[in-house]
Amino acid sequence: MSFDDQINAALDGTISSLREHLEAQLRDFSRNAVRTATEERQQAVKAAVDAASAEVRAQAEALVAGIRSQAETQVAQIKAAAQKHAEELKRAAESQVADLRKALEELRAQAQQQLDAARRIAQAEIEKAHGEIDKARGDASQARSDAEIARGEADVARAETESIRAHARQEIARAHAEIEKTRKGAAAEAEEVLIGRLTAAHSVSEKKIAEAIDRARTDSHQLELSRAARLVGAVRNLDEARGLSEVLERLVQCSGHEVDRAAILLVKGERLAGWRLAGFPPGEPSAKSIDLSADEAGLAGAVLKSGVPASRPSDAADGPGLPPFAGSAGERHAMALPVRVGGEVVAVLYADAPRVDEPSSDARWPAILEVLVRHASRVLEAMTVQQAAGLSLPRPVARGSHTTVPGPVEHAGTGDEDAARRYARLLLSEIRMYHEPIVDAARRSGDLMSRLHGEIERARKLYEARVPESVSARAEYFDQELVRTLAGGDRSVLGGAQ
Repeated sequence: MSFDDQINAALDGTISSLREHLEAQLRDFSRNAVRTATEERQQAVKAAVDAASAEVRAQAEALVAGIRSQAETQVAQIKAAAQKHAEELKRAAESQVADLRKALEELRAQAQQQLDAARRIAQAEIEKAHGEIDKARGDASQARSDAEIARGEADVARAETESIRAHARQEIARAHAEIEKTRKGAAAEAEEVLIGRLTAAHSVSEKKIAEAIDRARTDSHQLELSRAARLVGAVRNLDEARGLSEVLERLVQCSGHEVDRAAILLVKGERLAGWRLAGFPPGEPSAKSIDLSADEAGLAGAVLKSGVPASRPSDAADGPGLPPFAGSAGERHAMALPVRVGGEVVAVLYADAPRVDEPSSDARWPAILEVLVRHASRVLEAMTVQQAAGLSLPRPVARGSHTTVPGPVEHAGTGDEDAARRYARLLLSEIRMYHEPIVDAARRSGDLMSRLHGEIERARKLYEARVPESVSARAEYFDQELVRTLAGGDRSVLGGAQ
């Protein structure tokens, strides 16, 4: 259906609906007039109705004619606008098609140029490959001729090799005969030389054995002298203590030099509380966590009850066992000794070392510890009496080889180094004793140097003022004791301000 037919159909439909609407109105109007008019006026009304109907029809036809005229005018305008727009679209499409054709021609020209260039390059590569193939064929021919020459030379070489091998076999057989003859003569000579060397080695061995025996006796004598000097130094160290807690601190430190592990347990009523540990690995319970009854403390509890020293091997079936904090260390020999003040046991020293079944100087540590404990008890009693009497404790003085003069340590050699270590240990033990909560917190947080920087530097200055510069590794001794005494053997807890 064309656009004109659609417009005519729409106009016809509009006119038909308008005619039906008008006719409906006229019918309504007629019915109303009939109902209201009287019989006398039926003819007049009918005539009026006919006239009105004619007039209405004329108006409707005029209205329809006007609407149709307007519709035709609008349709003509729409047709003209559509024709104009179609022409504009056609012109734009023709312009775009021309542009596309031009671009396509340019692309075709570029593609042809590239294709020609690629063909030229491919032709050059093909010609080059042909040249290389010809060259390779020539090389292969040369290689085949060289191989033929090499095969001939190899055959000659094989023949020469077989000749050389035959000659070599003859020479080897002759050499074997000569070697066998020489071996027999050399064996006789070697036997004589060996007898002479064995005789000389035996005399040298006897001489070395004698020297080793003398050296062992000398080393044993030196070891005994060193142990005696260490005991004397420990006694002097206890004498130099400036307080009751310092006596116990030095006692456990001196004991730690004689055995692997040592511990001081303080008596609190009927119980034993840990105070200091020496030689125990970091993973073991801390001293402050030890709180045992006399029965739980094993060997240490038995000494608390009896008041006399006691010792036993760790695997003994009878008698009291080892304290719980020392029970898992293999076969050891353990000892507990009472520290007495005024006849009362105020502390117990526990110590153990690897078990030694054979008699040796290493098995004398129980006697040394008993001497130290007895002397520490006397020092504690003297301090207690002085404090009770209101007397001030004497100030400690430095020990020299033969004199006691306050001031720097005047020792030389190994004694000087031991004194430097002990003094560093003393200074740092004081920091640990007087600032123990801070030390424990710093070990957990890993910032010990920043928390106790002032106290540590003050101790370092006192140490450097007393220990002379002639002591080798003076600074290293202080740093070693700093890690061992304050850091518990873990350098990482010192923190970043080292």
